[in-house]
Amino acid sequence: MKNAKNGPNAKMITRFGNRISGDRAFIQSFKVSVIYLICGFIWIVFSDWIAAFLFQDIQVLTTINTVKGWIYVLATALLIFFLMHAELSRVHRSVEEVKDANQNLAQTNLLLAASLESSPDIMFYSIDSRRKYTACNARYREYIRKKTGHDIRLGDDCLTPISSEPEKSAWQSIYARVFEGEYVQMSEEHFDAPAPSYWQAFYSPIRDEQNTVQGLTCFLSNTTDLRQAQDQNTYLIYHDALTGLYNRRYYNDAVTHLESSGTLPISVIVGDINGLKTVNDALGHQAGDDLLKSAAHAMRDYCREEDIVVRWGGDEFVILLPGVDTAGAAKTAAAIRHACQYNTLSAVPVNISFGWGTKTSPDQDLPGIVTLAEESMFRNKITESNSSANQTILVIMSALHEKSPREEAHSRRVGEICRKIGVAMNLSEFEINTLRFVGYLHDLGKIAIDEHILDKPGALSKEERESIYLHPEVGYRIIRNSCELLEIAEGILSHHERWNGTGYPRGLSGTQIPRIARIIAIADSYDAMTATRPYRQPISQDEAAEEIRRNAGILYDPDIAMIFVNEVLIYEWDLIPWEQDFAPRFPGHADV
Repeated sequence: MKNAKNGPNAKMITRFGNRISGDRAFIQSFKVSVIYLICGFIWIVFSDWIAAFLFQDIQVLTTINTVKGWIYVLATALLIFFLMHAELSRVHRSVEEVKDANQNLAQTNLLLAASLESSPDIMFYSIDSRRKYTACNARYREYIRKKTGHDIRLGDDCLTPISSEPEKSAWQSIYARVFEGEYVQMSEEHFDAPAPSYWQAFYSPIRDEQNTVQGLTCFLSNTTDLRQAQDQNTYLIYHDALTGLYNRRYYNDAVTHLESSGTLPISVIVGDINGLKTVNDALGHQAGDDLLKSAAHAMRDYCREEDIVVRWGGDEFVILLPGVDTAGAAKTAAAIRHACQYNTLSAVPVNISFGWGTKTSPDQDLPGIVTLAEESMFRNKITESNSSANQTILVIMSALHEKSPREEAHSRRVGEICRKIGVAMNLSEFEINTLRFVGYLHDLGKIAIDEHILDKPGALSKEERESIYLHPEVGYRIIRNSCELLEIAEGILSHHERWNGTGYPRGLSGTQIPRIARIIAIADSYDAMTATRPYRQPISQDEAAEEIRRNAGILYDPDIAMIFVNEVLIYEWDLIPWEQDFAPRFPGHADV
């Protein structure tokens, strides 16, 4: 860029200051001359008349005229001095003011020039009325060099490097508008590597003293970050942030558009992920989020480009299929469900229940079809829920056992002891199988406990014990998501309650404790006492039996405790068949 001291603004101010100074000097000179003439005329006429009247002697009159002449010269000299001094002082002050203004302007221009040259987000150039470059900054030079392969030289035609005639014509049109005095503002997209950038351009005419347009300036400000933020906000308005699918707002607009377009048929698929809350409680919300994203990915893969896949909310999805009949909707739902069967996250299968409906007549409305699809989905979900819930729970148990093989051995032994107690109590086959299952699941909530706590070889700290105390509630939350397993959920929640009310988490006592939990409490305690621990030797079966007998009616249900001791432990116990091939790989700590 040109030096600010020699810039057009500095020259304009200098010329303006010189013009003002010249006009003022002429006026002041004319004023002094007029005053001098008037004063001289008055002095000559009146002084001669007075002297002639007062003095008749020629010699005296001559002397008086001589003195009068000197007085006139001195008086006019003093008058001219004071007048010129005042004016020269004003001129000096004006010159200093102009000098200060020029210095300030030069400093401002230097700062502006430095800003324009150093900023990576500002481009600047100016051209004259013949479209010749008169100034530009380094960022603009670099941009033109990358775009055209040419370097800018002041005096070059700015349109010469442009090879595309349509593009050249467009620029000519913009420049013509500015040369006519218009201020133009527009957005421009520049294709820079590695990604395009967006700029806001401001074109302003340059005018001379007669207000005639002599050229133009263009300032370009980088708005890429702002544009990207706006695009992101627009995206989030109509998309779900987690899955990237359309959201409910977009769905409402799409329904309005489809109904007004008269498209027929239009099918609607409603989907609901099975076991999402169970996964969130057991494996954490990150696993649940991964489950949702996996389901969304499968839906996108098996839908057409024109189909509208929407995350309806939570674990629910809606798919709008314009131009697809009922058979096509069923085929799409089956394809998605089949794909999900082979997609597991943390060993948990992605299981979705679907329902669908089709609008075949203009008299039908899409919200009504969505309701029909939801009803169909709920019917399918009921028939699928039992197997899906059981599968998810078993997968979670597998994850727990993978974290701690000792827990797997303990779970299986407790399940088998519960089965034996059920047999001794003459329970039904269904109740016995339930007892064995709930005994196997009783520590399900430990999936939420860190591995280092589960496998810690020594005594637990206070904080670690408090973490362990939460596992009945965690297991309860996991199980209760299935309405068919409420009895099991209560058993898991209460298996650390004690007959005298000293247990946890609710401090239940006596028959307030579910029977299934009272049975698990005995089986759990017996296995804890007789199992090997790295920091202590197990006690014998007789010692464990005596401990349970001694605490019957205190910690344990007295009737069930005596059945266990007198009818279950009278047989010689070998290893439970499930455990014959099992050998713990890690030491564990005492059960709490």
